[in-house]
Amino acid sequence: MVHTKEETFIRHLKKEALSRVYVLAGPENYLKEHYRDWVVKRALEGGNADFNLHEFDGGAFKCREFSDAIEALPMMGGRNCALIKGIDFDKVPLTEYNKLKEFLKDPPEDSTSVFVCTGDFNTKKSTRCRTLEKLVDPVGQIAIFYKRGEGDLYRFALDRAAAYKAILPREVFRTLNQMCGGDMLMLQNETEKVAAYCQGREITPLDLETCCCPVMETTAFELSRAVIRGDFDRAMGILKQLLYLREEPVAIVGALAAGFLDIYRAKTASLSGRGNNDILKSFEYRGREFRVRNAMMEVSRCSTGFLRGAVALLTEADAQLKSSRLEDRVILEKLLTQLFILRKSSGRVD
Repeated sequence: MVHTKEETFIRHLKKEALSRVYVLAGPENYLKEHYRDWVVKRALEGGNADFNLHEFDGGAFKCREFSDAIEALPMMGGRNCALIKGIDFDKVPLTEYNKLKEFLKDPPEDSTSVFVCTGDFNTKKSTRCRTLEKLVDPVGQIAIFYKRGEGDLYRFALDRAAAYKAILPREVFRTLNQMCGGDMLMLQNETEKVAAYCQGREITPLDLETCCCPVMETTAFELSRAVIRGDFDRAMGILKQLLYLREEPVAIVGALAAGFLDIYRAKTASLSGRGNNDILKSFEYRGREFRVRNAMMEVSRCSTGFLRGAVALLTEADAQLKSSRLEDRVILEKLLTQLFILRKSSGRVD
């Protein structure tokens, strides 16, 4: 069975017998890890966990090693459990993939195999995923975990703060969620960190500045905002900070491009008389609604022509970083200078 809603998968784990195969996929890594641990814990009940759990690296998957381990008799009762972390079925070598298909036709009854995918399990785009879905359906479960919405993330963070008797106001949460890029695992860690610092009182924006570190995605958006607002010194300062933190130059350009694309989407929506909700319906911003709100705040400051030109410059810089012999720092500083020149010459804001 394919589960696209958490509720149905939770119901299965609570009320039904454990299946022989689980495929856990989707963009939300925290949920994949959470349910992975739940399945493994159930599988190892009543047996010897030290002997019955077999872990494998999905990036170097060898079906023979996996099948030999899972087909052995469980030690002291219980079930054999194989945990395959970080597997991308489309990147598994063909010979290994064919062996895996044969295994999935009839896995051992006293076993549970848990495949944790590196990303989505897209049956519309991947022939392999379509084939595996048909093979897994009679013997197991496929669960796709999507990003949670802002409301769900707020309740998630409230529970973690409450464990330290700390109070997390909604507006402070929005800032924290933005610093975490909408990532649940980071949100959990940062919430617990700042809540432990603020035990018994309300968490403030100053507490976030003291305790929490923003993800590069958030810092890169601040960089794009500095460019749009004509603050050259601030832009160069943010770039210097990112390089000091040893962020990869290609990743910096990628995150900066994502920020400009957010603003470009907001700009085109605004020009056509549409708003935040239209963008959220058309693009995948679940759990990261703040990106749309932030982008909408910048649309009146820049023209469509500037945004198109900015995306072209970012594309060119990305290509140079991957192929040019120029020093990465030089390419990035040149990019920022070109963006500021383009902004100055772009003329009227439409």
